[in-house]
Amino acid sequence: MGTYLAAVAVAISLGALGYSHLQAVYSGRQLKLNQRINKEANDPYVVADIRPRAGGSGLLVFVIENLGKTVARDVELTIHPPIKGGERPDWDANIMTALGRQIPFLPPGRRLEWFFAFGGRFYSKTDLPRQYTVTVQASGPSGPVEPMTYTIDLDVMQGMALDRETVVAKLDQIANNTEAIGSRRTYPPDEMSRHMAD
Repeated sequence: MGTYLAAVAVAISLGALGYSHLQAVYSGRQLKLNQRINKEANDPYVVADIRPRAGGSGLLVFVIENLGKTVARDVELTIHPPIKGGERPDWDANIMTALGRQIPFLPPGRRLEWFFAFGGRFYSKTDLPRQYTVTVQASGPSGPVEPMTYTIDLDVMQGMALDRETVVAKLDQIANNTEAIGSRRTYPPDEMSRHMAD
């Protein structure tokens, strides 16, 4: 009977040891995961994109933006193939010049923007690239951020209403109409009745 109890005690001890080992491994993984989540939450999050300049705008812009909560330093972007909006050569050249240099400092919420193309004209051309592979490298408060590579797919926006009038164009139209109304001759009420009688 004593041998049986000793064997049971040893089995329970080995089981407890195995369970403790599994708990230690799991705790170690949790700790590493929490450290990674904490680091990523405190890292800058720099993205490059091509999007409409504002709601309802037909103008597409190339944007570099820090969406994170901390300062990004030494930001470098590589894009393949080279950016080509086909609208104006100087617009493409300005973007390529910006991409050719390192951005030393990009605070949270900072957005840099360059003209790319007018949506309606861009999508009417078939010889322009529609997909760009982007790689972003930067450093944050805790050192280098893991490089991020993704694809900008402009075909996704093709069906959007990029050629509709902008708010600015509508405001100009309202101003012109108001000016036209104001330039009409106005009569005082008593003079108006005389003109209507004629």
